[in-house]
Amino acid sequence: MTELVFHHDWQQLPVASDSLIPVQLYGIDGRHARRNISVIGNPITEKIQRLGVGISPKAIDFLSIALAVTAADTFVLRSDSADGWTRQLSLKLPLCEPESWIPLKRELEKALHFLSGDIWNLEFVEGGYEPPIPYGGRFKLVKLDELDCVSLFSGGLDSTIGVIDLLSDGCKPLLISHAYKGDKSHQEKIDQILTGEYSRFKVNADPHKATGVTDITMRTRSINFLAFAVVGANALQQNNNLQSVDLYVPENGFISLNAPLTPRRIGSLSTRTTHPHFIKSIQDIFDQVGIACNIVNPYQFKTKGQMVLECANRALLANLVNETVSCSHWKRKNQQCGTCVPCIIRKASLHTGGIQENITYFKTLTNALSDPDHRDDVMAMLIAIAQKERKNISTWVLNSGPLSENELADYKTVFTQGLDEVKLYFESEGVL
Repeated sequence: MTELVFHHDWQQLPVASDSLIPVQLYGIDGRHARRNISVIGNPITEKIQRLGVGISPKAIDFLSIALAVTAADTFVLRSDSADGWTRQLSLKLPLCEPESWIPLKRELEKALHFLSGDIWNLEFVEGGYEPPIPYGGRFKLVKLDELDCVSLFSGGLDSTIGVIDLLSDGCKPLLISHAYKGDKSHQEKIDQILTGEYSRFKVNADPHKATGVTDITMRTRSINFLAFAVVGANALQQNNNLQSVDLYVPENGFISLNAPLTPRRIGSLSTRTTHPHFIKSIQDIFDQVGIACNIVNPYQFKTKGQMVLECANRALLANLVNETVSCSHWKRKNQQCGTCVPCIIRKASLHTGGIQENITYFKTLTNALSDPDHRDDVMAMLIAIAQKERKNISTWVLNSGPLSENELADYKTVFTQGLDEVKLYFESEGVL
């Protein structure tokens, strides 16, 4: 088991060892380097201060939990675990109100296990990072007045359709963005073209390990995204006197379910970042701890192609599509690969929705099929399409996680419709 001990004051942290990683939360002074201390959340404090309102201790505590989880997921290598995959992670974390979170310890650990596949042990203690004092009017503050909801905005095709639809419906969202290098430039270009009343809260956890390599699977990234959204929602709630705030997670139902395309993908190749069971688990925790956010995925029962086809402003979407990024590997090449599952579903959705893009992918489908290093996802999708008529769809979609029985028929429908969209696209490309 690897132990990670967190504190916002680096002087309160123990000395690093082979089995213990000290991590400074919200580290800003730089002196951590003298004691072999890892850091996460370095630029976040100022970003929160620029919201211009005081953030509740519960919102800050959830952010601290999310940052600690992201640090563990990043700093502890899966390859060092006994089975090469499942890590045992023990986190000791100070919170502002630990008494509110200790009763939810098991529920959080179960949600994290579902999300990452690891075994988590959480210990919450006194002395957490207090909400930072907000900046005043002489600083450039994030616009909050009259905004009424928050929405995750990654710069992907789904989140772009999500904001277009919200603005077309007359909503006034605060868009929550990970300000990663590369992602940020695409987000800014989309931002320049969007029209309507909205604002953006851009933030980056920015984890840095003191020594050694980091893990790149990042299966827990969604809890960080949700935590940033909670901070933004809490700011809206206080600034605009709202009883609760809708937190939109715009993700097509096929990807959200992410049912394993082949049996070997149940583990490492089947992520659960927006799976309905995980989202419900987090919503239950919010309700119990008193975080007034309602997590909503308006596209849970729509395919990506249906999202494109039914977008409220298709002309605007066509103007923005070249700036959207769907690829799971693009940061490694600074170019969308064209052959990973997200790229395949993206291209199938644009084929279904009749929207043309003008970008060059790293590989074509036909090139990928003859390349052992790039054909796995294409082959997996071909196998899934071939098996659709023979397999029990209920069992198939439940392989990715528990689903409510009264909605199972809808989940089955969106999954089979998603496969059908890919099949039609493959046929158009001559690979079926």
